[in-house]
Amino acid sequence: MAKTRPKKSAKSSPKTSKFGLLGVIKLLLVFGVLAVGGYGAYRYQQNPPSLYPYPYTVSAISDAGQDALVQSAQVLFVGDRMSVEMQKYTDALISRASRNITEPINFHMWAAPGTGLHRTLAYLRSLKKLPPVIIYFGGSEEFHETRAHPLHYKKFLINKMLVEHEVVSSLILAWPEISRLIYEPYERYRFNLSDEVKNGPVIGAGPGKIEQMEMLFKIYEWEFEELIQLTKQRNVKLIVVTPPINLLAAPIASCSYSDDPAIQRDLMAQQKLLEAGKSKEAYDTLKVISEQTIANASALYLLGRAGLELNRLQEARAALTKAAAVDCGTWRPNPIINEIMRNSSNRNGIALVDYDQQLNAMLGQNVLFFDAINPQNIYNRAMMEKLGELVARLLDL
Repeated sequence: MAKTRPKKSAKSSPKTSKFGLLGVIKLLLVFGVLAVGGYGAYRYQQNPPSLYPYPYTVSAISDAGQDALVQSAQVLFVGDRMSVEMQKYTDALISRASRNITEPINFHMWAAPGTGLHRTLAYLRSLKKLPPVIIYFGGSEEFHETRAHPLHYKKFLINKMLVEHEVVSSLILAWPEISRLIYEPYERYRFNLSDEVKNGPVIGAGPGKIEQMEMLFKIYEWEFEELIQLTKQRNVKLIVVTPPINLLAAPIASCSYSDDPAIQRDLMAQQKLLEAGKSKEAYDTLKVISEQTIANASALYLLGRAGLELNRLQEARAALTKAAAVDCGTWRPNPIINEIMRNSSNRNGIALVDYDQQLNAMLGQNVLFFDAINPQNIYNRAMMEKLGELVARLLDL
């Protein structure tokens, strides 16, 4: 009887297996390209083109009447509540600037309480023509309108690292549109210049406040650099005025990382010693507390007040300045903002009137401030006269 051969099990030929594997690889590549393209499209849509990775956008709606007044001015004064306060002394600036000409200079102010540099910069960018001289007197309310939140922090650090890379920053500078693909997208705050400036959401002195302060200081540095470059590109003379800080105004809040109930009890005891006139005893103890804590605003402030009582003016000024810098209430001008103004202005050859340094050089010698924010009238008027003389030189009047 003939034997039947057993059937061979069905197997794919090497050729068939090869083509099946290639097909899968091609399919995966297609899906990969589509996924990358889709994510790139998402980033492109979410990110506006920007030299710096701001976690906000500002829209400017043109007001023809307002714009005409601004664009016809020879001198434009911009800023926040510090500029608004100067409105009552504009005669001093105008008269000093115009003393060698028959007609007074054309002066205009664009300022409002709560106006951060992000708003000022957006408005100046929206103008087709800028006045020959712009005076910027702001920086005292940069935390009034929240434009960075602790929830932004992780992405912010990534974007900050990117923009600080020399190759990346050069690429973005040459081709701003590519920033839409490079930067990590945020859930952005959106502002419009026609909307009312509102305070909030407020980030308290607890967890997340330090991250917000870190972001805002860096954002302000970027904005200030853009202000300088905008005025240079438009052939505008920029004058920067640092907002004076009332160092004798107590901090509103010490940051949570530097504070606890035990420290508060110790500081309360030292405050009572100060009030009892025992400044030397309080000073020695406060010096130890301020060195042992991590930049506690209240400890530094009380140390500064004790130093003033003992006529240790240089040490007192240093302690009070540091107290203002680490005040997590973020309600007033900040020494770090002022230092950004000084450094960037000096680096770029910008005219700087250091009102803060000039005024606080007299700390402990005179009553410098009318209230927690505003200097005495005599100092404001003198400052505006100085600005008028500087304007006359810049306009060659």
